Amino acid sequence: MVIRKQVAMGSLLVRLILAATFIAAALPKIAAPSAFADAIANYRVCPDQLVDWLAIILPWIELTIGLGLLVPWLQRSSGLIMTALLFLFISLHLSAWARGLDIECGCFGKEQENFEANYLWLLTRNSCLLACAVWLVIQDFRNKKARYGSTEPLNTSKPTDNS
Repeated sequence: MVIRKQVAMGSLLVRLILAATFIAAALPKIAAPSAFADAIANYRVCPDQLVDWLAIILPWIELTIGLGLLVPWLQRSSGLIMTALLFLFISLHLSAWARGLDIECGCFGKEQENFEANYLWLLTRNSCLLACAVWLVIQDFRNKKARYGSTEPLNTSKPTDNS
């Protein structure tokens, strides 16, 4: 019983940290979409026609996911989408690092003026966030099973008469 309570408290703490991180990352980008568009363009992974669209839509997705982690019936889907986004962000940082790009990540809006990319830090931070998100999704699926029983479909076949 004590372990279950500790896991519940850990889940709450992780959920609050992830929600706060995604909300904090979204707000500066919502306020300054043109600066975020520049950061997206610097990665050189999508057509120019998509850059402005992504700069407007992605921060709102991040905000929605962050808030969704705090709403009980949206927690699992928000966690799954967050996991996918973090995997995408890690992939983008690896790609930029491999190509030798010295660019701002754009993660929390505009960085300081004399910015120098620290990909090891970005990858470590996002990997930790990804591990937390995966753990949270696993806990959410376990909790659903514990609350509602097995997720296996009911056996609807008719009983056979063995007499």
